[in-house]
Amino acid sequence: MKKFFRLFVVAQFIGLMCLINQATTYGKGLGTTGAQFLKVGMGARPLAMAGAFSAASDDVNSIYYSPASLTRSEQKEVSATYLKYFEDVNAGFIGYTGKCCEKHYIGAGITYLQVTDIEERDIDETKLGDFGATDIALFLNYARKDIANKVLENLAVGGGLKLINQTIDDEKAFTVALDLSAYYPADKNLSFAFNIQNISYGVKFIDETDPLPLNIKAGAAYKALKDLTVAVDLDEYIIDNKLYASIGAEYWIKNALALRSGYRFGYDVSSLGGIVGLGVGAGVKIWGVTLDYAFVPFGDLGDTHRVSFGAKF
Repeated sequence: MKKFFRLFVVAQFIGLMCLINQATTYGKGLGTTGAQFLKVGMGARPLAMAGAFSAASDDVNSIYYSPASLTRSEQKEVSATYLKYFEDVNAGFIGYTGKCCEKHYIGAGITYLQVTDIEERDIDETKLGDFGATDIALFLNYARKDIANKVLENLAVGGGLKLINQTIDDEKAFTVALDLSAYYPADKNLSFAFNIQNISYGVKFIDETDPLPLNIKAGAAYKALKDLTVAVDLDEYIIDNKLYASIGAEYWIKNALALRSGYRFGYDVSSLGGIVGLGVGAGVKIWGVTLDYAFVPFGDLGDTHRVSFGAKF
């Protein structure tokens, strides 16, 4: 009973930290899935655009948002992101993408969310000490372009395998999940993306198995001007019964300085305030090296900051 109660308390704590990003007016099924950290966006560039990125992605963030979009970059790339979250929760992402041979592209990355120094209490609220919890996911992606030219020219498809490990004190859980993705450039200015994320049998702690947050993601991106891209994404979390709509924009100045902003609809603005859902940020690119920053406020809950460093070679 003591171990079960401890796991229950920690699971609720971590769920709250991750679900702050997911608090929504459509949340009839709030908290009904496990591994909620998979819903926390990582890269500074996409989060500055409020997550409207699946069809706009042309960098290492494709690992997370749209594996098929790996085919948009002909260079190798490495990237690292750090996120300062709420209540001393830290998260990060490290990724690599590259072209392994003609028409074949690969990506690999690891993301984590960690919280330490959580008070352990029994059912009578007696303090028993401190412990921590860590969530880790390893991403292994593959994509190929021009796979069906006779049916739909320039169509790219991709897939991703996620190896997920969760630790709460001395209890561990492991599962795998699958992502399926397609990217289609309709013309030189307009592109579309479609993804099914987190296909899995679920994750099991002790005797309880929870499904993962299955997501149907669809996006479009339009290059309105030479240096201005406008993008939209829809995310439908099937089991959680949550719907989000994101719109974002990115404007490059002399291909060296990027200004980004966006808004994600679907949060509970009555509880978190009208500013929740906003994303703003900027990026600098010099000789293939990029530094991106995103500011994502959450009203009375506080603000989050993401910093990403990347290099193409």
